[in-house]
This record gives sequence, structure tokens and C-alpha cells, in this order.
Amino acid sequence: MKKKALVVSILFGIFLISIVSAGLIDYFGKITGSVEVSGPVFYLDGIHEDGGVYHQIYVNVIPPEEEIYFWDGHRLVFKTEDLGVDEFYQIKLKGTIWMKTNNSGNTIQARFIKLNELNYEKTICEVSEIIVIGATDNFWKYEFECSSEGEIDLSDYERIGLELRGNGDENQEYWVSTGKKYSDGYSRIEVSAI
Repeated sequence: MKKKALVVSILFGIFLISIVSAGLIDYFGKITGSVEVSGPVFYLDGIHEDGGVYHQIYVNVIPPEEEIYFWDGHRLVFKTEDLGVDEFYQIKLKGTIWMKTNNSGNTIQARFIKLNELNYEKTICEVSEIIVIGATDNFWKYEFECSSEGEIDLSDYERIGLELRGNGDENQEYWVSTGKKYSDGYSRIEVSAI
């Protein structure tokens, strides 16, 4: 009988200490923490859906290595699948691409777009600087960025995309490497909140 009373007393004491400890934490301190939220990374891919202009973007998935060729007077568009969201917060878009060209000094223009299922395009933001491609034998990294004016409405199954357009004549040629394992990463679009 004494053992039962002792066990009950010990359990009651532990219970009482737990309640008092919880009250002291609430009174003297607070449990705090922080969470870092990263936007998605859109990796450029060499697979195309129509024989040329439109190529895929993988969301947070590294693609196989591909080299895509295009020339001035034409363009190259990378686009995601339907993202399944109606809105996107105001964002900064940063492009990193590995490119080379047939003549050092050839230039391209880049813009970030949204596209619906019929590939109707609307500009999210256009990169203000013209990108000068200096590499002729090896792929080199080129970075560019711009920001959206506000939140991005993605209704009607719209997707995020990147358009690259040459600024010269058809004698100027370009190659984009999508899956090179360079120390600075793959060709990609990174998204961050403003």
C-alpha cells in the first residue's frame, strides 16, 4: 500500500513540475524561429514541342545535357508546364545561360514572358541590357535579370517563360547549353520575391 502511495505521489510530483515548467516558459520566454522560403528554380531543357521555337522548362528538376541551336532573325523560347497556380507574387527573375556563338560580339535580347495554352505571349519584364556573346569555341556563362511590375496573374493555364532573340542577320548563329555541369550550375531561371 505504501508503494502505491509513493508511486502516485511521484507521478503527481512529475505532473506538477511539468505544469509549472510550462508556465515558466510562457512567462519568462518565448520560443521563436525563422523560416527561409526559396522560390522555384526553372531549368532550361532542350526538348521542344513543335520542332523548333518552344522548349521545355523543368521546375526544380535538373535536365539532361542538350545543345540548342538558333540563328538571328529567329528566337528561342523556354516555357514551363502549367504551374497550377492563379497568381504569382511580385518577383525578380534572374537568368543564367551558357552560350556560344559563331562570331564574337554577336548580341541577343532576353525577356521573361507568360504564355497561355495557345502560346499567346505577354511580357512579364524585359532585360534592359543587350547581351553580348563573346565566346566562339566554348560555352560561357551569361547572367541577366529584371523584375515584374507587380503580382503576376496566371489565369487560363498560363506558364512562365524566357525568350532569347538574336539582334542581327542570319549569318549570326548561337548555341545554348542546357545541362552543362559547370561549377556555376545549369542554364536556369531563378525566382525571388521582391
